[in-house]
Amino acid sequence: MNFELSPEQREIQTLARDFGAEKIEPHAAEWDREHRFPRELFGELAALGLMGVCVPEEYGGAGADFLSYVLVLEELSRADAGVGVTVAVHTSAVTLPILTFGTDEQRSRFVPPLARGEHLGAFALTEAEAGSDAGALRTRAEPDGDGWRITGAKQWIT
Repeated sequence: MNFELSPEQREIQTLARDFGAEKIEPHAAEWDREHRFPRELFGELAALGLMGVCVPEEYGGAGADFLSYVLVLEELSRADAGVGVTVAVHTSAVTLPILTFGTDEQRSRFVPPLARGEHLGAFALTEAEAGSDAGALRTRAEPDGDGWRITGAKQWIT
């Protein structure tokens, strides 16, 4: 079995490493000190194809394999763990589930703006009363007309 990275994987890895060294690492400590979320950074990542690296090209992604995505996470996290986690949540908790389980209409509607970095996927679990115990959550979603009514409060959104 060959465990060498392909030329394409090495290219994506280098792209993510260079971006991290140039655009993330020099600012990471300042962002932490100022409690600042660098939203503009994710548009730059998307312009390089890194917000949708493993998203099929037909949905606006780079069409690379899953290992390439993991290499991107590794390199971005090397520069700043918060940026790596944000891309991981955006991709693994939002974009890929829509691709895997969504309808054609949902994939067409939601995935391209996610891959282009126009939308940023988010995840909220922790609640004041439940902590991160998914079985004890109090937030509820109930059908309401043509949509849903969500009631509850979250501590953090990633």
